[in-house]
Amino acid sequence: MPVPDAVTIQVRDQNLNILGVVDDFTSLTITPRFNAVGAFVLNISAASPKAGLLTPGNGLVIRRGSDVLMSGPIREPNWSSDEGGGTLTVNGVDDMAVLSGTTCWPNPTSAPGSQTASVYKISAVAAETAMRSLVNLNIGPGAQAARKVSNLTLAADGGHGPSITKQVNQFDNLMTVLQDIAKTASLGFRIVQVGGSLQFQVYEPADLTATAKFSFGLGNLTDASYSVTAPTCTKAVVVAGGSSSPRVVQVYTRADAAFPGPWIEQFVDLTSVDTASVDLTAQMDQAANEALTSGAAQGNLTMTPIDTPRLMFGRDYTVGDQVSCQVRDDFFADVVREVNIEFNAQGGYTAKAVIGSSDSTNNQDVVARMYQYITTAFTRLRRVETRKAA
Repeated sequence: MPVPDAVTIQVRDQNLNILGVVDDFTSLTITPRFNAVGAFVLNISAASPKAGLLTPGNGLVIRRGSDVLMSGPIREPNWSSDEGGGTLTVNGVDDMAVLSGTTCWPNPTSAPGSQTASVYKISAVAAETAMRSLVNLNIGPGAQAARKVSNLTLAADGGHGPSITKQVNQFDNLMTVLQDIAKTASLGFRIVQVGGSLQFQVYEPADLTATAKFSFGLGNLTDASYSVTAPTCTKAVVVAGGSSSPRVVQVYTRADAAFPGPWIEQFVDLTSVDTASVDLTAQMDQAANEALTSGAAQGNLTMTPIDTPRLMFGRDYTVGDQVSCQVRDDFFADVVREVNIEFNAQGGYTAKAVIGSSDSTNNQDVVARMYQYITTAFTRLRRVETRKAA
């Protein structure tokens, strides 16, 4: 196994200043997640001179080489005593937690008493631009002082993703809204410490299915399992208006060949949208797309990869990228949803990846091929049983 760059654990204060380095830890587990809040668990001797730094209010910046694997605040330090002096276990989350603890205000630049609108409107802009605007106006540099997150900046707008038109309901959770937009636009987003600031970044995940391949035959896989869950929405019933404007109902269907049977309808509430709006169709299309994408069949692949000189986590693939893994006789391409990485004091580590796409089109293809494989296997089995019976 190749030797990866050593992990470095820096401790920061609430103003993001680096206070010191924890170089005597016994174990570290980090779980970065794609478009979701990650977590870390650090174990250190309670008698360590660095233990005093690991208190709530401070945080960690975890690096491997020059790359930041994760940064975030300490949430729960737990101390246990034994004959050896005791152990301090520090739990924390990554800086994406800022988004999960935020609501979207209908008038984000106005005071609480001036929240008169029922929705926040996004009109015909690139998905990345819309995501940056939501963060900027609610907690970023453009937010009102009482809601502004100190030291939060935004990376440059790359204009990634298709144009979207959308209404955000008052006080929807910011993380959930960003996830919905990113999912349909095939984008990733994260918050990580860059220098002395936290930076919100939007990016296009890499398609590495041709180069990042895992299989037992290639010697970079120890185990793999695959499961499939049925869709929860194959027909979106989008209802707009109905109170101050005439009701408009539109039905959107996205069949799943791998799961034939009755339709699975889901009500999508756009009753707050005025049906006289010139962009009504675009808003209804966006809402339906989000519902059908979230409700599509899900494939979930769990594997334990092994770093090799040709393929290493952090160097050749990371969370959010599309990779390929061989299950039985076929390679399945899917998104790296999260990676559980365990480091020890001797410099060794293991990584266990969870792969499962939230993209409906890709998922249907993966699920269909998996079921095609299962059908073929059962057909062969029936033929064998028929021959034995004869």
